[in-house]
Amino acid sequence: MEIVTVAQVTLHRIGSTQGSAFSSHRSIITTKEVADDTPETLRELIMSIAEENGESRSALSGLILERRWGATLNSVVFNIQGPSTTYSQPYSECTTFTALKAGTRYFKLEEINV
Repeated sequence: MEIVTVAQVTLHRIGSTQGSAFSSHRSIITTKEVADDTPETLRELIMSIAEENGESRSALSGLILERRWGATLNSVVFNIQGPSTTYSQPYSECTTFTALKAGTRYFKLEEINV
């Protein structure tokens, strides 16, 4: 068993980086183990997941970290707008947490104050 960092990624607008506001968009939620919780690592994870789901890396080049009101310490938002459209919903949200990895299973850890 080992302690690892896990990221839960929500992509809200797959397909919005290349099309218009009227093209179809999909949403997915996936959880992956990551090396650390730095914004650079999470941005690369989001880009790779988006690529696996049909987005092109060049269309994602403008993906930026945004500050959101009410976001928790372990939560980040990355956003990109369409070529001719501004969206109110961010492109992606990512929450990281510490987990215990046992084989192929993960268990979320929570600190307890004694």
